[in-house]
Amino acid sequence: MLFGTSPVLLAILYAGLLPIPTNAQPKGFENPTPEFRPKFRYWLPDASVSSAIVADDFEDAKDAGAGGLELLPFYLYGMGYTKYSGLPDWSKYGFGTPAFVSLFKDALKAAEKNGILMDFALGANQGQGIPAEVSTPGLAVELLMGNTTITPKGSFSAPVPQARQPSASILSGLNFMHPLEQFGTPNLTAVIAYQVLSEGASSAATAGSKPIFLNQSSYIDLMPLVKDGWSLQWTPPDTTKTWKMFSFWEAYTNQRSCDGGPNATTWIGNGSWTVDHFSKTGAAKVTEFWDTFIRSDQDVAKLLSSVGKYAWEDSMEMLSALYWTPGLSNRFNATHGYDLTPYLPLLFSSSNTWNGALPVYGEVYGFNNDSTIGNSIYQLDYRDVLNDGYRDYLSHFANWSHSIGAEYSAQPAYNLPLQMLSDIPLLDAPEGESLGFSRLTDAYRQFAGPAHLTNKKVISTELGAVNIPPYSLHIPDLLQQIKRSLAGGFTMHVLHGFPYSGPYSNTTWPGYTTFFYEFTDMWNKIQPAWQHMKDYLDYVGRNQWALQQGSPKVDLAFYLFASPWSPKTQYNSTNLQNIGFTYDYLGPDNLASSDAFVKDGTLGVPSYKVLIFNNQTVITVKAAEALVNKASAGLPIIFIGSAPSQTYPATASTQSSLASAVSKLLASPMVHQVKTINDVPMLLSKMSIKPHISLDCSSNPVLPVHRSAGDVDYIYLFNDQAVSAKCNASISASGVTPYIYNSWTGSQTPLLQYSTSNSTINIPIALRSNETTIIALHHNTTSPRCTFTATSGSLHSFDTANNGTVALVTGPAALTSSTGRISQLTPTVIGVQNLTTWDIVIEDWHSSDNRLLVQTEIIDHRFIDTTTLVPWTQLVSAIDGSSLERVSGVGHYLTDITVPTAVSNSSNPVFGILSLPMIQHTARVYIDGNVQAPIDPVRPEILLEGLVPGTTYQLRVEITTTLFNRIKAEANLTWIVGQVAGQLQPAYATLPYEKYGLLDPVTITWGEKMAVSC
Repeated sequence: MLFGTSPVLLAILYAGLLPIPTNAQPKGFENPTPEFRPKFRYWLPDASVSSAIVADDFEDAKDAGAGGLELLPFYLYGMGYTKYSGLPDWSKYGFGTPAFVSLFKDALKAAEKNGILMDFALGANQGQGIPAEVSTPGLAVELLMGNTTITPKGSFSAPVPQARQPSASILSGLNFMHPLEQFGTPNLTAVIAYQVLSEGASSAATAGSKPIFLNQSSYIDLMPLVKDGWSLQWTPPDTTKTWKMFSFWEAYTNQRSCDGGPNATTWIGNGSWTVDHFSKTGAAKVTEFWDTFIRSDQDVAKLLSSVGKYAWEDSMEMLSALYWTPGLSNRFNATHGYDLTPYLPLLFSSSNTWNGALPVYGEVYGFNNDSTIGNSIYQLDYRDVLNDGYRDYLSHFANWSHSIGAEYSAQPAYNLPLQMLSDIPLLDAPEGESLGFSRLTDAYRQFAGPAHLTNKKVISTELGAVNIPPYSLHIPDLLQQIKRSLAGGFTMHVLHGFPYSGPYSNTTWPGYTTFFYEFTDMWNKIQPAWQHMKDYLDYVGRNQWALQQGSPKVDLAFYLFASPWSPKTQYNSTNLQNIGFTYDYLGPDNLASSDAFVKDGTLGVPSYKVLIFNNQTVITVKAAEALVNKASAGLPIIFIGSAPSQTYPATASTQSSLASAVSKLLASPMVHQVKTINDVPMLLSKMSIKPHISLDCSSNPVLPVHRSAGDVDYIYLFNDQAVSAKCNASISASGVTPYIYNSWTGSQTPLLQYSTSNSTINIPIALRSNETTIIALHHNTTSPRCTFTATSGSLHSFDTANNGTVALVTGPAALTSSTGRISQLTPTVIGVQNLTTWDIVIEDWHSSDNRLLVQTEIIDHRFIDTTTLVPWTQLVSAIDGSSLERVSGVGHYLTDITVPTAVSNSSNPVFGILSLPMIQHTARVYIDGNVQAPIDPVRPEILLEGLVPGTTYQLRVEITTTLFNRIKAEANLTWIVGQVAGQLQPAYATLPYEKYGLLDPVTITWGEKMAVSC
């Protein structure tokens, strides 16, 4: 919001109802179409549920302001009869069965009927697999290792060392994935030997595995000595030393992605198996299943092309001793020009496991006295080729999705030893997540950079999963996550999530709750807040609309090589963002792509002004040579610390090429070096490089985002801190008219306080904690006749009347117009009215007597002429004398207000500003039954206009709560498939009851609308 010098109220100096010229108004902001609106992840329990209730859920989502649903056949996170009894028979109702196809078609029809979009998971649970006959090509493959030790004076005469299964933690599925089942015969691919130099002690750096150092020059290929495919006789050449013999075996991982039925008689009924994610073959296995068993229904095929938006896969949850695909060794040789076999022992390290943290075997290997044991240069080459296979996998899905009239989205690469920044451009809508990215703005920027470079309008994220009890996430907290996500570069939010709202096996009210009460949240009509949800989804949709317009404009790009990638802050300083600099991250493949062109000294569509290397050590030769050309074309480059010195593959030739490229770079006048990140702001200043939006704020961070759409530039600002901030924003622009786009109301109104100088527009901004605003700079639009350069006193906002400008003031105010004229305003209607007497009705939402019906019953608790607003935990029911601490639901607070009459027969219209305490969850305000504008929870103020002086009106404030208190009270009566919520989620017992309610003070500040001359 914009400010003058008013110490009390909004003091937002834009014309509250000032009309925007119709020829300049961008369409779509006020009521965004479905493709711009947020979505819900829709958890479908299985194909046994009611299609009529599914259709109702789709209608509810549309009515709540969602643009679509991401349909995920959840199947209890893939865990069925092996853990839980009494479930529907998934051999009949599993993914891909006729029952599933019928329900899937009904869901598509519901989306079509309601005019919303439907994304669809490519498989059950995470979308990582499909039903298949076991041990068939296209299913996930791993490389296993066996080994034996030959002591001094010893020899070997026996079957080759058998394949060892990985550690128990991997085999078990980490207690949330499926285990790796033990069946099938692995295929021997290599047998080698090395002399052992020494052994070390296990440590956290080696994930608890013992380091063993091998003599690299002692390598021997023993595969030619293997007889009959299994036996081997061999004596080491130096029998005075200890030797290690290694065997390597390709095997199917045999990891399910979803259970089947208990007595399945067909492979479709037997559940889903994880597919090979490192080849086109794995992707083709999935699409062939879809084409044969799902899209073969002509209605489904037609509906997918009309309302099916994205084919989609979740973040990869799949385990392996070593991620592999058939033919990887051959591809490695073709790509890097050397044989991978001698280096295979080095690859079995925790850094190549899921999330980079799991021990594979009890030992980890390195050459000589390698200090990078477990993370050698050969790992980079392996990951590079593995990622090439993963790119083939993604590309096949993208091509198939386009062929059926849809697009492709996925959460790419992270969790596995791949190159996320390289893979993001392959997706139509790359998707991240708030949980997996630790809600770090810097991690969001790392994801957004490659998408910005390729001008992706939709950068999606799964948002709202928090490891707290379900039914306890507050809407302001959800919005805070969304606001930060927008500031980090995401432009579409898939909210986590919307569960099927009907009854399910052995499940009580409040209904189907995913992840066994571990993560938030369950957004549907079971929640009291659902009746207000449209206010908040409209707000999100308008922000997403603005941030999908045109193209991104970002000040700086940081180079980042991360394989594997993990969520952490890479630029550990706020010295750039505190003065307004925006920045992204780009990897080597991004820089070497055709999207990284230089024009007018800037890089790519985002027009990055500088490329910065922050102590990065690894880069490809192709990327380094591309940088030489970019510097020659006029792109400034900064190295913090040393320039990269390591490439891959690390041959003498490639290292020499890298050294040559870096030498040329350092000799370029466009390249600069500094010692630390503390030196960067001063260097940028010396280079005359400024942020497009320079910020001087009273506190930080205040985060800007900039989009340019030809005739309009959009600037989103978010105060991401616990205190209010006042900023002076200096924006590089000339010949523009600034507007405020109000994401809560949809209004687009000219901004009336700013100044201009030297191709810069200067705007004062005031934002409360966690508040956002959008400034739109309109080109080729006539500026308002009356603008102001300074204000003081009690100014609230501006309006228009009879083609003139009107100031809404609540006390004496002085306004200085752009012509220099000073207006002194003194209203006669002023004062703050405390609202102290209320009638209260509290709706107590709880289960019906039959908890398995998942039906809500409501009891009203009434309190008349209440003079003190206190939490519900302090109230006692008049019905039975019990405390209301266990109650969740809706509170209605009613009182009468009388509009004051102006003194001295003034004809100035009277207005009021209703101020509420901070909104705990959701709220709406009604005047004589008419709903008022949506309430921003972090600025809970409503402008009351059009009221007649001397008239009494009924004011009703309606608040909602979470369901936490009710579920806490009944946690041991609350089930999900027979499992007790109170046992699944201990926090229901340990956390206190929430203090719901509208609390004091509630006030109205009265004022007048007064004409202003310019």
